[in-house]
Order: sequence, then C-alpha cells, then structure tokens
Amino acid sequence: MGRRIAYNNPRFFDFVYDDFLCAAVDSLDSQSGVLFHSLTKESVLELFEITGVLSELKKRGYDPLQLDLSGSDDSYQRLTLTWQNEILVHVRLSIQEYRIRLNDYFFKEKYLVVNWLQTRHPKQASRDSSRLYPGQDVPGLGIFPEMSDMIGFLIISLRLNGAVIRPEYFHDAVLFSRKFHFLEPESKALYVALKKTFPKLSIRALSTLIQNGKVLDAKRGVIQWKPVEMIFFLEKTLNFFVFDRKFEKKVSKTLSTYKLSLVEGAEKELGLDP
Repeated sequence: MGRRIAYNNPRFFDFVYDDFLCAAVDSLDSQSGVLFHSLTKESVLELFEITGVLSELKKRGYDPLQLDLSGSDDSYQRLTLTWQNEILVHVRLSIQEYRIRLNDYFFKEKYLVVNWLQTRHPKQASRDSSRLYPGQDVPGLGIFPEMSDMIGFLIISLRLNGAVIRPEYFHDAVLFSRKFHFLEPESKALYVALKKTFPKLSIRALSTLIQNGKVLDAKRGVIQWKPVEMIFFLEKTLNFFVFDRKFEKKVSKTLSTYKLSLVEGAEKELGLDP
C-alpha cells in the first residue's frame, strides 16, 4: 500500500480541498476494486487506519479485526468490521444522484449516501441497559470523529461531491448536525423545535422520549422521528447558496407552527427522572 498520508493529522473536515487531501487521494489504489468497483479491500482498510478507527478499536481491546465488504452495485454496499464474530462497525452505503436547488437553478451531482451507521462496544455490554440510546443493544464505541473522517475520505476516494446521511434517530441527527445540513427545511424546523422546547433534557432522554411516542405537538399529535436526509458538500461555498435566506425563512415559518409538550409522567415512566 502507499504511504499513510493522514495518520495522526488533524480532522478530515478541517482540510477539505487542500494539498493534504490531494496527496491522500493520490496515495490510494486507483485500480478497480470491491467497494463500488473503485476501492480494493486493502484500500478501505487503509482508510480505517488513516482515520484512526483501527487504533481506537485496538485501544479498546479489539484485535485482531476482520473487514468484510458486500454488495454488487451503486444501490447497496455493506461494510463491517468484526471481532470474534461481534460486529463493531456496520455501515450501509449507496451512491445516488441528487437534484439540488441553487438559487433559481437546479444541478445534479452524485453523493455518497450513508443509509446506516452503527458502532458497537460489546465489551461494555454489562453496563446499565437504561443508559443505552434508542437502537442500541450495547453501548457505542464513542468514535464519532474517526467515523466522520472515514466518511470524508470515502467521498474523495470515490471522486464524489459530498455525502448524504439519514439519521435513524434524533440523537444521531444531533451528532451529524456538526458538519451536515438538513436538506429539507421541514426537517430542520422539527429538529430546532425539539432542541428549543426541551433544552434541559439530555440528548439521550429526548431521543428516548421521541422513540417511545411521548413527545406531542398541539396540531400534529405524537411526534415521530423519521430518517431525514442531511447533506455535506465537499465544496463548502455551496452551503451559502443552497441554505440561503429563502431556506431559513421556510424553516422559521414551519418552526412557528410547533407547540411541543411531553406526555404527563413520561420521564418517570421511562426511568428518565433527573
């Protein structure tokens, strides 16, 4: 494999579009591979090493690790890192063309779509199950920065224009909101309404309440979190044009229609009392 360009350097998202990334792309195998017919298994494994995912897993006592890739076309690819038959990292990917509005025009570009992303820390399975987030059977690995970098390097390695992620749960959206933007104003409005209405609730508590149907809106009834789309543009300047004043006005208009509350006694019922 080529020399490791990025290992022990600052985060991917601090370096978009500079010489550092160009060198990182050039260091990868360009021959036909397994992942989207572009990257070899060895190249994907190197990306896990470059981004620090492997070193973080080894720090937690997971070694040796096995990488598996499956899927045959752009509509479905599955990537897993396992240890002793336990899945530690599970990602489902696709490549899709998105039609993005830019002022009064539309443009089409291909994006990496992350349909599912999960990390598991089975060695911590004995921890208090009441502390788990919705969707977890064991605690997560706490490697969000490294996995974000992995997504970033996959974007440039596959010569795509950015990434779209579909957070399955509210707490996932909170994590990805650091770098990703809600593609639809209605989705952002709900997200902002939840955070503004319940500022004292922990992210885990609020996500749990939503998942159990304990958050109500005066007009809409029970609030359900659906996997909404969030986008990251490799070309950062697009953010200013796509998420412009018109977009924010739509967010504000929808936000003003929300009047959220909790089902009485919901926190006690779910064991979420402070």
